[in-house]
Amino acid sequence: MFPTAITLIALLTGVSPTNADETRMQSGYQEHRVEFYNGDVKLAGSLLLPISEKPLPAVVFVHGAGRQTREQYRKQGEYFVSQGIAALIYDKRGTGQSGGAYESRKPYENLVNDALAGVALLKQRHEIEPSQIGIWGLSQGGAISATAASRSKDIHFIVAVGVEVADGMLLFYRNNLFRRYGLSPTLRDVAEKAQLCADTLFFNLQDESILSTFAPRTFPPPDKYVHPAWSQVSQPVLVMWGQLDQHIPVGESILGLKHSLAQANNPKWTMIVLPKANHDLKVSETGELQRPSSSYAPGSLKTMTDWIHAVIDNPTNIPAMNQVGSAQPTGVISELIRYDKFRWYGNGTVQLTFVVLFLFRFLANTVTGFRRVLARVFDGQKGEPLQAPDKILFFKYTLCALNLLILSAMQVVVLLAIDQINPSCPTLLFFLPSLGTFSTLATIALLAVLARTSRETDWPVTSRILSSIDVLCLILFIPFMFYWNLIGYRF
Repeated sequence: MFPTAITLIALLTGVSPTNADETRMQSGYQEHRVEFYNGDVKLAGSLLLPISEKPLPAVVFVHGAGRQTREQYRKQGEYFVSQGIAALIYDKRGTGQSGGAYESRKPYENLVNDALAGVALLKQRHEIEPSQIGIWGLSQGGAISATAASRSKDIHFIVAVGVEVADGMLLFYRNNLFRRYGLSPTLRDVAEKAQLCADTLFFNLQDESILSTFAPRTFPPPDKYVHPAWSQVSQPVLVMWGQLDQHIPVGESILGLKHSLAQANNPKWTMIVLPKANHDLKVSETGELQRPSSSYAPGSLKTMTDWIHAVIDNPTNIPAMNQVGSAQPTGVISELIRYDKFRWYGNGTVQLTFVVLFLFRFLANTVTGFRRVLARVFDGQKGEPLQAPDKILFFKYTLCALNLLILSAMQVVVLLAIDQINPSCPTLLFFLPSLGTFSTLATIALLAVLARTSRETDWPVTSRILSSIDVLCLILFIPFMFYWNLIGYRF
């Protein structure tokens, strides 16, 4: 009746376990090919089982960000198996043999339910002791694991690696990433502002009203930060970080996690900071991003399995509020607050409106200027001197063409710089600020000329309206250039 009840509950919640469909023997353990379901999405994985005649403790391995399959966690799973702990590793949705669309952004609702489906599968297996099932998560997987544990009493412990429990992770990561590629802080600033645009335009609207995306947010200090999932976790928790982690600010995360678990009245935690280890707990001298690393820091995996056995064998005596090692806060929150002060101007809706307006008027003036030049050439007026009003108009047409070129080049810079894996900037575009400086000075000069001549020229109403729109565009373009660092010598 017990497996039947579990299956019924899983069906009612849209999380459906399925039995293994293939089994093969590895040296010292069995590997069962398994499938399980979250709603109508099939997830494929492998259940690694120690050879044992009694029910075993088990862990579900949850992926970090990126397109990851079960193979990314096979070595960890095999080590756990060698220590008598079964391991469920699976292909992330949209990768490997798993169905569904790939996801890796907040909210992690589907990814959380995928992990819970894995827990439901383990509960159905006769080889697994249902009261000894835990969850293991790396980075993003740590947040997913915490959310899953806060919702399910079937999860009896959590092991998290390189988890972020404070604000400012992406800012901290991008700072290190741009240093890794030798790109300037000015270009990194462009990427940060582009990220703010993207967040407010596409993502924040899912959870906030349109007006709220214009108001600067408040960021609590790390020791006052409350994580929505970790503050609901009551299970024993082991969290490990590499001291050289360049993905997340470790010092802030330690403070944020302590305060979040305090909100849950959960003292059953152990936090460990390993020296000479990176985000994945791999051995590293610098922690530099995207550098190959050799292996796990000595003793790190054994620390995990020993702690799991202690939780299972003698849960009342596991260390409480235990911290080993430390990391200093990075100060990333103050930098984040500085960016958010301009949230009203850097908002994606505002910036998109500016770009559309600029493109429309600059392109219209460029086309008009081009047509008038052709008309002079083919009408035989090429050698005739321009009248003063025509000189001003051709100055405006030329400047609009230049601004259109700068705006187009800036879009290329933004698309390349915002890349979170391999940010770049073509050499030619490094000197875009020099062109922007010239354009800004010319724009100011044109505005001064237009302000003087508009009162002296008797233009038709339509021409006056279009001229007024052009003046507005030119006025708005100046702070736009300053905001996007298009004033200067080079990026």
